[in-house]
Amino acid sequence: MTINFLKEHIHFSDTFSNDPINDNKIKEAYTDMITSIIRESLFLFHDDYYKADISAVEYDMLHIDYCIDLFPTVNASVDVYHNWIILHLFTMVAANNMTVMTELLDLLSQPESITTSEAMKKASKWINASNNTRMVERYIKDISSRKETSFVVENNKLYATWNADVLQTKKYSGYTYDILKLIFLHEFGHWQYARFTDDWKNAYHKQVFDILQKQYTKEYIVANQQIFAAWTEEIIADYIAILVFTKNSRQDCANKQCTKQCYIAIGLYYGLTAMEELGSGLYKKISSTHPPVKLRQNTVQQLFAKFFSDILGIPHDVFMENEIQEWYVIQTFFSKIIEEYWRKNNE
Repeated sequence: MTINFLKEHIHFSDTFSNDPINDNKIKEAYTDMITSIIRESLFLFHDDYYKADISAVEYDMLHIDYCIDLFPTVNASVDVYHNWIILHLFTMVAANNMTVMTELLDLLSQPESITTSEAMKKASKWINASNNTRMVERYIKDISSRKETSFVVENNKLYATWNADVLQTKKYSGYTYDILKLIFLHEFGHWQYARFTDDWKNAYHKQVFDILQKQYTKEYIVANQQIFAAWTEEIIADYIAILVFTKNSRQDCANKQCTKQCYIAIGLYYGLTAMEELGSGLYKKISSTHPPVKLRQNTVQQLFAKFFSDILGIPHDVFMENEIQEWYVIQTFFSKIIEEYWRKNNE
């Protein structure tokens, strides 16, 4: 697969600029970035995973069309039947908003080892920091689905515009690339799962269901089968994304299989998902299409922990304390600042 071949399948929903030369330069830069993300992310399972012959699956995979949507919303989607994936570029702006947490990311990025309890003790001091409060407020006001979207009309076409000051570069802005990659891998996970044999679908489904039924009664699950079917597919897509992302982030280290940067990115990915849940008004509510972020994240962690235990022989407590420490600390941090924000604004 050549770079030019892949670039032919990347399309932008709108122009970046009225100046054709400037528009072309910007599109070339973003096309290069998206091409890198896709090239680093495409993969195939073993032949027996798929209903169709592996050559047909590979052909489909190489002919996915990618629409890069410029509407200012945090979203992504896939059509597994028409073979396209939509990525909203504004998602990188939303992800960048969270990298203001430099104290926490400094702590988790340091090469020295630190226990999870020590990390959480230090992080707890920053929960109510003004910059974290502003981060949440900024997300709700300028980025979430509740924001006011401005529009302009050019050449008889309506365009949604971005707030210029949401594009500020932060110290850890580089993680926005990894977050967009995880979002792509999630959608590609849906694409993969749709092509699995019934046996493999059932095998993945059972793993998720075994965890979910510990959280809900059998009667509740039976009464809400469609919701749990949708939740299960979202969790499976996440699980596939995490497996691929971590596989591509392995390191030669005795006590940590994947890099700190890998788990920081995963923590920020779920942090963004949690912020969007809050910003969409779904926090502490039930969605018919997506599981609550806390449940979604915890379920994927349990699946991932079992994978590590079965394949690599890493005990669960070691997995949580050493392997995914950065992910777990960021997850707890976001949970607390979002809970605090929600409490203050809903009492």
